[in-house]
Amino acid sequence: MPQTKAREDYLVAGKLEVEQTMKIMSGASLEIEGAVLGLKPATSYFVDTVNGLDTNDGKSWALAFQTMSAALSAVATGGFIYFRGDVREELVGSNLKFDVTIIGVGSKHHADVPAAGYHPGASAWRPPASPTAATPLIKVRGRGWKFINIMFDCPVDAAAIYLERNALEGTSEYDAGHATIIGCDFRNGKYGIQDVGGCFNVRIEDCDFETLDEASGVAIVNTSTAVAVPRRWVIQGNRFQMDSSTEGNLTHIDSPLNGSTIKDNVFGTVKSTGKYIDLTGGTGNVVAKNILGGVYDTDDYVGGTGDLWLQNAVAVKAVTAPDGLTLAAPAAP
Repeated sequence: MPQTKAREDYLVAGKLEVEQTMKIMSGASLEIEGAVLGLKPATSYFVDTVNGLDTNDGKSWALAFQTMSAALSAVATGGFIYFRGDVREELVGSNLKFDVTIIGVGSKHHADVPAAGYHPGASAWRPPASPTAATPLIKVRGRGWKFINIMFDCPVDAAAIYLERNALEGTSEYDAGHATIIGCDFRNGKYGIQDVGGCFNVRIEDCDFETLDEASGVAIVNTSTAVAVPRRWVIQGNRFQMDSSTEGNLTHIDSPLNGSTIKDNVFGTVKSTGKYIDLTGGTGNVVAKNILGGVYDTDDYVGGTGDLWLQNAVAVKAVTAPDGLTLAAPAAP
């Protein structure tokens, strides 16, 4: 009898689970009371810079916030922010909020608004009309933040995304490690992505970097190893535009990466006499299957200690570099 009752309970539970799944798939609303394995569903917030109001609750497009600042104040760890329009803000993300995802839902173009009532439909994040000098668009201080499908118009004297790490502990700790940046465009300004302090396990994929500052602009840069060297980064499938119609960068990557992978990227020609990739101070990286502009030697490409460079396609080879297939870090001709 107890076995029969247990089997009946099992079948009933299975039937309820199937019904709940069908409701979710059909788009019907579903409320489940009580905790499920101690987990709480993350709340999504919405930002519409044209039609939103910061007096709204931000929990739907109909009641969207107007500013990213309001959304960052409301979102919790594990939460999502969807936005459309033209964000014109310089912000600091909380170091006590982890795994926040910010997604642009429009196309990645400059969000010019030619007439009243016109919605730009863009996913643009630009400096304010009166920016604070040398201030990034967003300082990330919590782990696991993600940025997806956003056009960043980088500040003249700062970065679009500033990943920060310090040596403190507890609630005073900043650690932007485990960040993910996918499908974003970085245009103009000084830096696209800046690592300060040495972050761990950052992924940058399917992004475009172009027209960064001719005198000092770098697409991906580390400016401090005060806590650690940047380690276990993956930079894959990105496009570093060539210097045609002033679209190139002064330098594409300048960072002492350790144990990182740079793969399947296109590195176009750079502006002026800047380097393409400079991994000075790094070690143990894999640089593979990239298209490399410029001359394949240590004037243009500086490897880290013990790096493995292989199967890169080169436009201009150095005397010591084989055509199309590199077996070691580039050597000076």
